[in-house]
Amino acid sequence: MNEQVQTLVDAGRLDSEIGEQISRLEPGTFCLHKSWGSGVVKEWDLFGDRIVIDFEEKSAHAMKLQFAANSLEALESEHIMAKFASDPEAVKKLAVEDPVEFAKQLLTSFDGAMLLDMVEDEVKGRIVAEERYRSWWESAKRQIRSDTRFLLPSKRNIPFELRDESLTAGEALIGDFESAKDIKAKIKVLENLRKNLESFNEPATELEEVINMAGSTAAVIIKRTPGVAIELLLARDGLVADIEGMDDAGRMQVSEVLRDYSKRFPEILKGMGVASQRQVYLLARDVFGEQDWVSQLITALEGAGTRAIAEISKFLHENGKGDELSLELTAGLQQRRLGAEVLAWICKERKGLAAGVFSDPGISAAIIAALERDHLDESTPKTNRLHDLLMDDKGLVPDLLSRSDTAEIRHFTRRIQSTPVFEGLNKNSLLARIIKVFPSVEDLITGEKAENAVETTQPSGVIVSWGSLQQRREKLDDIINKKIPENSKEIGVAREYGDLKENFEFKAAKQQQAVLMRQKAELEAEVATARGTDFSEADGSAVAVGTIVEIEDISTGGLEQVTVLGAWDTDIEKSIVSYLSAMGAALLGKVAGDELELSTENDGETRKVRIVSINPYAG
Repeated sequence: MNEQVQTLVDAGRLDSEIGEQISRLEPGTFCLHKSWGSGVVKEWDLFGDRIVIDFEEKSAHAMKLQFAANSLEALESEHIMAKFASDPEAVKKLAVEDPVEFAKQLLTSFDGAMLLDMVEDEVKGRIVAEERYRSWWESAKRQIRSDTRFLLPSKRNIPFELRDESLTAGEALIGDFESAKDIKAKIKVLENLRKNLESFNEPATELEEVINMAGSTAAVIIKRTPGVAIELLLARDGLVADIEGMDDAGRMQVSEVLRDYSKRFPEILKGMGVASQRQVYLLARDVFGEQDWVSQLITALEGAGTRAIAEISKFLHENGKGDELSLELTAGLQQRRLGAEVLAWICKERKGLAAGVFSDPGISAAIIAALERDHLDESTPKTNRLHDLLMDDKGLVPDLLSRSDTAEIRHFTRRIQSTPVFEGLNKNSLLARIIKVFPSVEDLITGEKAENAVETTQPSGVIVSWGSLQQRREKLDDIINKKIPENSKEIGVAREYGDLKENFEFKAAKQQQAVLMRQKAELEAEVATARGTDFSEADGSAVAVGTIVEIEDISTGGLEQVTVLGAWDTDIEKSIVSYLSAMGAALLGKVAGDELELSTENDGETRKVRIVSINPYAG
């Protein structure tokens, strides 16, 4: 203990434990404060009960002895924060020019391990400017991961560690694989092993256990997540291929997994990295054969995810199969069976790979149909990339309608007006874009006839039967007057159960409130735009809303009756279809004797039918 400090302790003016701490903070000593950062002790005034410190942004800051002893940590001169206090510019330069050495010194200073939040607290805004920290850290991570001295976690609740220097690089990498908590982390370790094979004297022997563990891990998870399992096997196979003398006989093969799980092919591709996807596409030729690999990839478009759709399409074009893809997508447009993700890709590639498909006149109707399907499907996520694309891409709607005649443009405008998919400002924004390019439809929106506009007597709004409209109104009334008040009471009762963060009843009631409010908004929009009818206007001269159509299957000669009614009147058991459905839309406007293609229950298949007779529906 310092002699001056000992005098104060002996006189009873200073606690001995406090005295020990102060003795470590002699003038010239570097120190660290949790909030004020690093500093250097400038002077003591022990009998005046104060110690003076120059902090980063607090020069000549005086602290009482007890407060200083409890809040300051004395630093050795090699501590990174002591270096920062003595020469901040040199430490800042080190962090930018050699982030690996900086990370080594940082971790060494903090006992070899730090949580990533602690790294950020010490570095961000102090050593690296706050606005540059994120890009700096992303760049630093890439360099740190390639250095086997470090263990950089994928999650923030796991420490960032500097390894024991007694471990060889090879031992460290094997340890990484064994300790990796998730499959993605294991895949990264396998890729790192592949880059660092020179760290092993006999890789075929030393890495055999890791290779076997990768296969056994894949076998455990394959039923639950086949895509992740395949990605792990691909990383394993890449490592095996680079190890001289290592035999892969008897191990689980990716081709076998693809064959066994062919029905889950879209799921396998979803979320997989681009490099792994491309390996799977190449393997598909061998697994599914020359006749089937293209159809297998095309079928996988639906449900494979945004990135996989783009990669599959690009791969097919690169391999001379672009025409087959275009034919299949065009057929999907006409049959209204393409999903929102595939349609979004077509729109984004409308001047590129999907130019031919985008030019099909059925594209605009297919987009509205897909959006409405997803909107009405409770299991579909409410975030919709196709919807967002329509709103964000200012040129998309004009491009959609550029080849349409006035009647088609007016029909599309009515669909935008009547659909519950778009609300408020979004709907107004879309309609404004249409008017700007096609002023002839302005009367549909303003109610005033535009100059040179085509005459029309057809009002806007979804056509529905009076009965289905009444059912919607009753459902809306039930939500407003019964379910929402009941839910409000449940929220009030649940609130009394205690801490809202741990209150399951409160969370469940609030989630139900969100569901009810969304249902209320949707029903209000539907009821407000619906146009009720008793179908008495249909005369049977052509297929219209409110007609019974007798059709003949040309290939079998079989006869059947289909009733085309309002948007909410579908009843498959009674052969009643909505005029907005794929079949209803295909039949509208046809007359007796017309022949047309109708889609079947099997995706991609159609049948040819002839209209035998058309009669008015008597409800």
